[in-house]
Parts: sequence; structure tokens; C-alpha cells
Amino acid sequence: MFKSLSMKIVFFHTPKPKKFEYKPLYYDTEKEEREQRRKELGLEGESSDHKSFFRGELQKKWRNGGKVNNKKSRLRSVIYLGILLMAIYYIFFTNFVQRLVSLITMN
Repeated sequence: MFKSLSMKIVFFHTPKPKKFEYKPLYYDTEKEEREQRRKELGLEGESSDHKSFFRGELQKKWRNGGKVNNKKSRLRSVIYLGILLMAIYYIFFTNFVQRLVSLITMN
């Protein structure tokens, strides 16, 4: 009796996935030479300045909510709004619909 119960439990057991722990070793001689040259020239801190500048710019964009206030996007939205308003005026305040219906029914 216990044998059949243990068989069911083992049968429905799902094994945990195996972990992938491969750490490739890669040696870049050019990178090592660049770093050595930077140390010789005393430019070691310059790369961290670029990183902090990039982080600051990224934080500014996040604070603004990703909104871009440039003239092109504003002009584009004004043009779209103008086209939309002209289409609404043309449909509701002219006889466009009547002419369209008469053209469809004649053919």
C-alpha cells in the first residue's frame, strides 16, 4: 500500500532545472595594452568620468519621463491637428457626404 503511494509522488515529481555555471575565460590583449597605456599616461580616471556623465544624462531623461520637447515633434502634432480639423470641417459643414452618396448611387 505504501509502495503505490510513494510511486505516485515520485511519478509527479518535477526535477529542478540544472544550473548553468560556465564562465568563459577570454583574454583581450588589445584591451590590456590600452589599460596599460592609460595607466602610463595617467588617464585612468577618464573612463569613470564618461560613465558618470552617461549616468547623469540618463537620470535627467528619466526625471523628465522620457518626454522630448523639440520643435519637430510639436510642429508634427500641430500639422496633424490641422489636417484633422480640416477633415472634420469638410465632412460636417460642406455637402461632401451628399456628393459622395450621389456618386456611389449613380454608378
